[in-house]
Amino acid sequence: MSAPAAARAPASSPPARTPLMRQYLEIKREHPDAFVFFRLGDFYEMFFEDARRGAALLGLTLTSRNKQDAEPIPMCGVPWHQRDAYVAKLLKLGHKVAVCDQLEDPAQARGLVSRGVTEVLTPGSVTGDGFLEPGANNYLASLWPVPRGLGVALIDVSTAEVKLAEIDWADAAAFLGRSRVAEWVLPVLEQLPGALAARLESALSGLPGARAPLPVGEFAGLERTERWGDSAGALDGLPDAAAAVAAALGYLDRVQGAAALPRPRIERWSDDSALRYDAATARHLELFHPQPGGEPVHTLWHHVNLCATAPGARRLRAWLERPLARPSEIAARLDVIDAWRRPDSGHATFRDALRGLPDLERLTARLAAARATPRDLGALRDALGRLPAIAAALPDGRPARAALAVPPRLHERLRLALTDEPPPGSRDGGVIRAGHDALRDELHALAHSGKRWIAELESGERARTGIPSLKVGYNRVFGYYLEVTRAHLAKVPADYERRQTLTTAERYVTPALKDKEVEVLSAEERLKAREHELFVALRDETARDVAALLAAADTLASLDAEAALAEAATRYGWVRPVVDDSDGLEFRALRHAVVERLLPAGEFVPNDVSLSAGGRQILLLTGPNMGGKSTYLRQIAIAVLLAQAGSFVPAADARVGRVDRLFTRVGAADRLGAGQSTFLVEMSETADILRGATSRSLVLLDELGRGTSTYDGLALAWAVTEFLHAGAGPRPRTLFATHYHELTGLAGRLPRLANVQVAVREQGDHVVFLHRIAEGAADRSYGIHVARLAGLPPVVIARAREVLRELEAERTVDQLEGVAPRETPQLGLFEAAPHPLEQELARIDPDRLAPLEALNLLAEWRRRWGGGAGP
Repeated sequence: MSAPAAARAPASSPPARTPLMRQYLEIKREHPDAFVFFRLGDFYEMFFEDARRGAALLGLTLTSRNKQDAEPIPMCGVPWHQRDAYVAKLLKLGHKVAVCDQLEDPAQARGLVSRGVTEVLTPGSVTGDGFLEPGANNYLASLWPVPRGLGVALIDVSTAEVKLAEIDWADAAAFLGRSRVAEWVLPVLEQLPGALAARLESALSGLPGARAPLPVGEFAGLERTERWGDSAGALDGLPDAAAAVAAALGYLDRVQGAAALPRPRIERWSDDSALRYDAATARHLELFHPQPGGEPVHTLWHHVNLCATAPGARRLRAWLERPLARPSEIAARLDVIDAWRRPDSGHATFRDALRGLPDLERLTARLAAARATPRDLGALRDALGRLPAIAAALPDGRPARAALAVPPRLHERLRLALTDEPPPGSRDGGVIRAGHDALRDELHALAHSGKRWIAELESGERARTGIPSLKVGYNRVFGYYLEVTRAHLAKVPADYERRQTLTTAERYVTPALKDKEVEVLSAEERLKAREHELFVALRDETARDVAALLAAADTLASLDAEAALAEAATRYGWVRPVVDDSDGLEFRALRHAVVERLLPAGEFVPNDVSLSAGGRQILLLTGPNMGGKSTYLRQIAIAVLLAQAGSFVPAADARVGRVDRLFTRVGAADRLGAGQSTFLVEMSETADILRGATSRSLVLLDELGRGTSTYDGLALAWAVTEFLHAGAGPRPRTLFATHYHELTGLAGRLPRLANVQVAVREQGDHVVFLHRIAEGAADRSYGIHVARLAGLPPVVIARAREVLRELEAERTVDQLEGVAPRETPQLGLFEAAPHPLEQELARIDPDRLAPLEALNLLAEWRRRWGGGAGP
């Protein structure tokens, strides 16, 4: 669901009589889809509908402006120095903000202060650190739909990364769902053919992020990418992605007011180079975000992100979001991590040297786009000063050392030019170090000698006039002045010229004071202008080394991510997996990467896994609630994902036949806002699995069919199992955890299906959960035991036992066991005419059935068809 566009200035707004309001409305007309932050003194104000909605979204007080206007005008505002914090909130909610600043000093303005939009900030185009999450990319996604699929450009403006892909419609929703997108650039749906518009809308359904619709004509050709020079060759053979890039660049150029992405880092993505999984799988496995009600410590990311820098964290996250698919590439990454674990690797020294390092990647991207501030250049200087020590921490012979050898002259240039703590802006002075520029030093001396003269004037005038309370002051309206309290007015000399009367004092100037003021202020303004000029020249000169800086930043990010995975392997006792082209999946003593971290040391029970597409293709897992079935499924999925990301895994031994797609249907969730029940979500995700799985895939199913009636659920689970096993079907490696014990009978009919169970030990009326996976099928789920542990009243538990005995006495699955398995991928279950009981079941809506009605129906059916007899 896309975020709403920002409020538009209502056409029916009352005509404003003041020049200020006319100025505001003219600017608002130029930016109707953005919240306009209008600088007024020490505040940024919003007016009209912007104010109403802004106050509600940001928790501000809504007031009104009505001094000379026809009727009250709603308004709200934020202090100028807190602007970014409030803008960040609006961006996170998916809105656009146009920042309108004062373009001249109000003290020197004649009439209305000139104002103009200096920045347009959108969720996917921001580059400032205050608007971004340090450890994650912030993508703007541009989409161009064609009959065969989507051309996609994922652009992180803050790091100058561009990812290009052309994907089929069958994979579009999964691809877009797992991409971290803050803003979508897409063609106006009304200008597309109906079928394409519907497909695009379906692929985006439910995905967060602001939307920026553009005319179809902007998705055209390579003209906009020619400025990239040789880098534009990365678009060869990708015409649909090129169209998406062209539209994205045009949009970014307008938003940023300059040519965007002058030096991009372009990467072509293809499906066969990565292990693919969708957003549902990431959610089920809690890879990056906990389930509702959970905590960050429950996520895999919390435990593997041991990076020392933000670029390293972004790189590691990218590896987990797109694990590798080629065994040779996986082995190469594992070799590097192995090397970090050697005693002579300098691992600890290197990680210590990295800590606190500024974000060289984002600093360089802002430098390349001419958006770096003095503070950015100061951080860049500090980062460059630390590179030699970081490189020295690497073992001799590491190729990365060469990439970190940024020319020393760059650091020296910044060190000599910048002050120790440069300010955030370049127009207010304090940027350039003394001794760097002779003219700057001359202006500085002139301005400060004049200030010293003015400071000394106070003591001199006190002595000359005999007025002990006389003081020198300054304000923007009158400039420098001499203030005399009323008690001493009789002592005021004749050369004093009155400028202002206060309740308790008078303010004066002298000709000498005004002359010195002009000299001082002129020198200060010229000093600020000179420092700004020198800063821009320094920034442009530094930008010539962007290629070397980006190479160093890229190398540091990879080194940090590799060292973090090595640290995780050592700290957690993980082992190196073997990833090959076989169809097997073998783990010995596998553990859950997260759950074991949350338990006391040694309490987690490891288990083995053995699967292959040509042998034990499907493991049907039965056993009690709370026995650990879901944990077992999740730990396998996480281990495969870690292995193909090039990480060590939590096991005693691991061999992974490469997986092309990872599917999970684990846990229950609904999307009520989208009108989707738990069962509909479950079936939708299952349908995606059945459509997309191959013999290279890994499928993990947990309690399929539990969201509907028992017989419907059992029938669906039965048919899905047959489909996954069928010779003409996908035949993926599959683990299926279920409480439908009737399915265990399939092991005698489906040769590649094996039963495994979670072992328990019964002790009278109690059970002990062993959390150990054993061969064979379980015959009970022990649900009543779990209910007793949960604290249900004893009378309820006793009654449940009675009902269970009656149901077990009457229940029969003779018909189900007589159904022959199908060897073609069909989802049918019964061939015979339906039993009258089935017809009764089909007419019932379980969601509308009261418990008493259900018991009455059960009694009636037992009377009519007791013992499973026919009608």
